[in-house]
Amino acid sequence: MTGGLAKRYIQPLFEVARQKDMLDTVEADLLSITETLQSSPELKKLLFNPAESRAAKRKMLEGIFPGVSPYTMNFLRLLVDKNRADVLLTAHKLYVQLLNAQRGVTVGVVESAAPLSEDDFAGLLISLSERFKGALKLERRIDPALLGGVRVRIGNTVLDNSLQNKLTRLRSVFLRE
Repeated sequence: MTGGLAKRYIQPLFEVARQKDMLDTVEADLLSITETLQSSPELKKLLFNPAESRAAKRKMLEGIFPGVSPYTMNFLRLLVDKNRADVLLTAHKLYVQLLNAQRGVTVGVVESAAPLSEDDFAGLLISLSERFKGALKLERRIDPALLGGVRVRIGNTVLDNSLQNKLTRLRSVFLRE
């Protein structure tokens, strides 16, 4: 499912959750649903089976997710009624994007050759927050190919202070001469 079509289903859920002050609750619901779908191929197969009745799918979801908010449950029922269970595959990701935009949070990735200490990561986060003038949510990744240093990707910006990048630039200088 394309993000645009899925977003047409996610946006109203987000708006209701915002109005009812349940943004975090619905986010947790969607995360739980995503994790359940990822860990249960049988459930996914059943949801996507066109031979299975909508009533059976609704009843099954109501039984599996009894603790979700009424807004999330209505969302699940709508997806089943419209034969759009595929929206569930990207629902959490799209919802979090809307949530981050609402809260003014920019998402990025910090890659390093070895795990960064908590102090180093905190210092980097403060420095990047000042540079990008806002709150950041950074995912940490390990990439041994970097050899040392860090590479940061935030939006369309890449800040590459890795040893790998420095060696590549140095190599290109020597090759030009």
